[in-house]
Amino acid sequence: MEELKERIIELEIRYAHQNVLVEELNTELTSAHARIDNLERKVGAMHEMLGSMGPELTESPDE
Repeated sequence: MEELKERIIELEIRYAHQNVLVEELNTELTSAHARIDNLERKVGAMHEMLGSMGPELTESPDE
């Protein structure tokens, strides 16, 4: 019976650690998503700015 109790306690500890990790990952993912959204807005604004300068500047020389 004592062994079963120890196993349950170990599982509870692991579960608690996993919950902490999931929350940390969620925080990082949310932060990364916000940074990506911000970068997409900046790239869109830069694309519009280049488009307003003239059609010849909308394509890179490699295209």
